[in-house]
Amino acid sequence: MKPAIDIIIAAVALLALVLVTDTWRSARRDSAQLAVTVTAQSTAIEQAGDREKQRAAQLAAALAAIQAQKRSVHSPQQAARELSSVLPPLPLPIAIREPALSPLTPPANAPPASISVPQPDLVPLYSDLQDCRTTALQSDALRKDLVDEKTRSASLTRERDAALATARGGAFWTRLKRSAKWFAIGVAAGAAATAIARH
Repeated sequence: MKPAIDIIIAAVALLALVLVTDTWRSARRDSAQLAVTVTAQSTAIEQAGDREKQRAAQLAAALAAIQAQKRSVHSPQQAARELSSVLPPLPLPIAIREPALSPLTPPANAPPASISVPQPDLVPLYSDLQDCRTTALQSDALRKDLVDEKTRSASLTRERDAALATARGGAFWTRLKRSAKWFAIGVAAGAAATAIARH
């Protein structure tokens, strides 16, 4: 009877060792696979972030240049001179006529300037102004989409992290506990079967 108990204890110890080793190997394999995936994704995320930063810097420089140009124009005469530089390329030049003003004429009482637009310029000018409106609407929609995309991205990141934790089966000790539970169930079933076989 004593040798049979020693054999059972040795078998149980061997089985426990096998389960612990298998759990350890599985955890290492999953950890290595996860590290490869995370490294690849981190590289892609960093590259996308670098491109985003570069575009943001270029946009900031362009916007700063536009703001500087706007600040440099203080009078209607300066605006009339600079207007052609901000208009789209047109087939014929647009003529801006400013009335001759005396130094004593207050700006509120100044007669209006007139712009003469050649007929061939009307369609391209109208088309470009409509394109400006389209761009403004698209920009507003893209800004709102970006806010939604950031929210979605944060949610997906949390979801991914939860899925990775689940796929890994938890930490080594969590897996060991799970294996120990099944081991205990197996030992109990084996003990019950042995007790039934003796009777």
